[in-house]
Amino acid sequence: MPPQPLPANDYPSDSPHFHAYERCLELERSEEKASGNSSIPPKICGRILGYMMREAPTSDGCDNVQREIESCESDEVLHALAHFYAMFFLRLFKKSKGPIPESSSHPSRPSFDETQDTILNLLREAPKSNSAVKKLALIRDNYRCVVTGAYDWVTCQERRENDPTFEEPETAQFTQLAHIFPDSLNQDLVWPAGLPGRKANYSATAWAVVQRFGQVNVITESLNGPNIHRVENALTMCQIVRELFDRLELWFEATDVPNTYRMCSNNPATFKLALPPIPPKVTLRSTNSSIALPRSDYLRIHAACAKIAHLSGAAEYFQTILKEWEERPVLASDGGSADVLRFLLARAVPAH
Repeated sequence: MPPQPLPANDYPSDSPHFHAYERCLELERSEEKASGNSSIPPKICGRILGYMMREAPTSDGCDNVQREIESCESDEVLHALAHFYAMFFLRLFKKSKGPIPESSSHPSRPSFDETQDTILNLLREAPKSNSAVKKLALIRDNYRCVVTGAYDWVTCQERRENDPTFEEPETAQFTQLAHIFPDSLNQDLVWPAGLPGRKANYSATAWAVVQRFGQVNVITESLNGPNIHRVENALTMCQIVRELFDRLELWFEATDVPNTYRMCSNNPATFKLALPPIPPKVTLRSTNSSIALPRSDYLRIHAACAKIAHLSGAAEYFQTILKEWEERPVLASDGGSADVLRFLLARAVPAH
């Protein structure tokens, strides 16, 4: 899925959504360089905001983005809004995020800051792992990767040794517990002195974005603290599938059939990386009615994030910037590394 220009404005011409989306199109067409503290080119900024309207998983989420765009009094504030979403939403699900961004106020909505402060006061620390949830997910998922159907290797070995009636599966692989909302969001929240650290501010901001854009509340949805490990937020996956899922290179797109999803990727070659290959569709099932399936609204938010990142070009841009930094750790004296420097400064948080 290469970056794509925003589609034509098909919102009713007398609606506030039409005017907000028109601002996204104007920003996309802008030939200006990145402004203010944002390192992201205006074209990508316009696409981030436009695709956030189009790909919002709920109508309320679309309405919130529209109002935030309309409240931006200048193009510079509009740039800042797109940069804010890139730092606190598009990087939310992505593995290898790099430095945690400096916490910042929402560029246009005081009510957002109130939501962020509420979450910060209530957010609790989660343990680094939860073996009980991994076992529950394995039972629910029939000891298989939910995408490829590959059997869990450890379980296969145990049953081969202890169950003479066990039928050897066609494919067995090591599996892992994959979280939809990353468990790292609720970890390392406090400094050694017990006070909230920079990570807590980042996590509270990210959860506030999820609440306004995806209508999932970390507190009322029981995702706070150790509940980030709840089975509704977990899937059994073989290693390569989990890697792709965590890198936003594979996502579940809902169909009209409950719990049946199209498997989508930004690269068609992705489907051949796993053995068995990733199928075009999967249906999530539970072997035990008392063990809940992964929440479809969680998967919708993950899918929206992946699509916005790739359609806008933000994922490609960030990857290019980080690759340049890795290959050229010393900044160029001719100013050729300006984008790299702005991007890294915008992300960096001093060590605590």
